[in-house]
Amino acid sequence: MTAMNRLEDLRYTMESCNHCGQCKWVAGPRTTGWRFAEICPIHMRHHFDAYSGQGLLNIARELLDGELSYEPGLVDLIYSCTMCGACDTACKSIRDMEVLDTIAALRAHCVDAGHGPPAPLTRAADAIATHGNVFGRPRAERDGWRHTPAREEGGSGPIPEPSSSSEIAYFAGCAACYLQTGIARDSARILAAGGWDVQILGSDEECCGRLLWQTGQWQAAEQQIERNLAIFRRRGIKTLVTSCAECFGAFRGIYPRFAAVEVEVLHISEVIARMLREGALRFDREVDLHVTYHDPCLLGRQSEPYVPWQGEIKSFGLHEPPKTWRRGHDGVYDAPREVLRAIPGVTVTEMARHEENALCCGAGGGVAAANPVLARWTANERLDEAEATGAAAIVSCCPQCRGNFTAALPRRDRALDVFDLTNLAARAL
Repeated sequence: MTAMNRLEDLRYTMESCNHCGQCKWVAGPRTTGWRFAEICPIHMRHHFDAYSGQGLLNIARELLDGELSYEPGLVDLIYSCTMCGACDTACKSIRDMEVLDTIAALRAHCVDAGHGPPAPLTRAADAIATHGNVFGRPRAERDGWRHTPAREEGGSGPIPEPSSSSEIAYFAGCAACYLQTGIARDSARILAAGGWDVQILGSDEECCGRLLWQTGQWQAAEQQIERNLAIFRRRGIKTLVTSCAECFGAFRGIYPRFAAVEVEVLHISEVIARMLREGALRFDREVDLHVTYHDPCLLGRQSEPYVPWQGEIKSFGLHEPPKTWRRGHDGVYDAPREVLRAIPGVTVTEMARHEENALCCGAGGGVAAANPVLARWTANERLDEAEATGAAAIVSCCPQCRGNFTAALPRRDRALDVFDLTNLAARAL
């Protein structure tokens, strides 16, 4: 199916938008004040309707109907979106529409028309195709994290030898393999401490392909998904554990669009929470720290399983057969908080925008590569919110979020530590 046809399939969403503006704001009952009431990063930055879910729906319809043509400024606008899904969740609080899917299809329309994505994202796709990771690093170094300690890791001691026969595999993801290796090392320590014997995929592990789908490079995404699923089958994997929110969200919410996913996918936070409840893991060391927790977009509102649907949209939006909607309410929200509150000495204070209403870190949707200024600006907005809680540190479950927050810190007056959940959990063992 071509991107043009896919965009056409979403015409109901484009034509049903009544410009209410809900896609830009936290739902009223969940709003705690004016300062942190907005939810769309690009509308917060530009204060112009074109930069919003509403505006992108209008652009998609006008391109589809030939009322608008591509030009460089328009393409830059389309690729400014972080694909965080906040507009989608906010819209679905009042009606059933597929805002995020339409934005994704709009980007695929750009690619098919030869106008996208921006050059940095094309280079990332080439790196994935050639080297299996977005950074263009050698495949042979994919499991180098097992041998080289990292400064940010929270645990200590050697990394246990991986299993060669377990049906459970640890999928580290590109960032944890090459840039933030402490996350991968601490995850391996935690899994071993809880008695989980896991495979490490090593050079067989490849990029999850999340970036390819989000940036409209759907053919490359499908090829990457097929490669990964073939690897999982060949290695006999039944359960996949990942410490990367973006990989987790890709396996749950993107892969089913292209193929049947025959493995159980778990995030490391869910595994740790289960270990604690079952008594397989204990936190014996105190970590004296006041933190606030940042919900990653693909672990939170975008982590609900995607259920493909085909049918007819009738009057008043009635879908026949009934459609399974991803509303963002059933994301992985409890497990990370359960783990943090189980660590002796850790105090957790929520930010005004949290769970399905969390503000994006600013790095998603290819924005970190294509528009780093916007990515850092959004990170600073979120860090302002974190500091407003009085916490000394912000904790997340996503290497991308951690990296973007860390990159934004040097320009700030107040020191604020940034941790991945695994760093603190390993420190408490």
